[in-house]
Amino acid sequence: MRPIEKKSNKNVFLILLLTLAVLLNAAGCKSNKDEGLYQFVVTSATTSEETTSSETMPSISFETAETTETAETESSQTESTTEETETETEETESKTTSKATQKAKKVTKPTPKPTKKTIKASKKVTKKTTVVTKPKYTEYLFVGDSRTVGLDACVSGISSKAKVGAKVDYLQSILSDVTKTRKKNVIFNFGVNDLGNINKYITVYKSLPKDFIKNNNVIIMSVNPTDGSKYGSWNTDIDKFNAKMKKNLPSGVKYLDTNSTLKKEGFSTRDGVHYKEVTYKRIAKLAFNFCGDSSRKP
Repeated sequence: MRPIEKKSNKNVFLILLLTLAVLLNAAGCKSNKDEGLYQFVVTSATTSEETTSSETMPSISFETAETTETAETESSQTESTTEETETETEETESKTTSKATQKAKKVTKPTPKPTKKTIKASKKVTKKTTVVTKPKYTEYLFVGDSRTVGLDACVSGISSKAKVGAKVDYLQSILSDVTKTRKKNVIFNFGVNDLGNINKYITVYKSLPKDFIKNNNVIIMSVNPTDGSKYGSWNTDIDKFNAKMKKNLPSGVKYLDTNSTLKKEGFSTRDGVHYKEVTYKRIAKLAFNFCGDSSRKP
């Protein structure tokens, strides 16, 4: 029997039992048998209702199971959506971090190597910022013998007080006039004509007034070499004269050793003692450099 037909038969049976109970109740249930029948009918009807109601319960239970499954499905979908959202967030943060790292790499560029243009530019700046020290004095007074006369003739822009064949006595005669000079480079160059008078020269130089030395740049130049082919024997005496003069300089007076430079680099003379123009200019240039006037040309 199908479930629908079975349910219908039960309903019919229940109706019949209820009808019979009503009739018995109306009849008054006079005998014990009738009363027992009435109780049986009522009990059967009640049992039938409970059975019917219990048979309907599975459908309710089934619906609850479906609801639970639906809730679980929705929960799993929600968790899946949450996981996807977290994954997308992590991917977004990873991309953002990657972009920031790439920007940082772009900003942090390696220090470029200096090019030829950069090096040239730095050299130009260095040249422009170089401070050139000016000499204390720019005027020159040379005092001496015939070699000083030749120097004055070959070099422009200087003054001299000199005489051909001059010796220590000439120096003494002009000393009062020379010591009146102020704010100049005063360069003495005596001795080639009287190498034996070294002690007298030392005495004269030590008598120079302190005020003269203080207000000028006073220099004693070495006796310069002669040509060995004609006056070779003089050079030994010249070296002795220069060595003793250098050891006995007056306070505040400087010594310029042009003799050693000429012997080392070479020189040329007209007669073994007096120089040609090129050598005189070299001597003047050595004097300019010594006075801090290296840009000056002889």
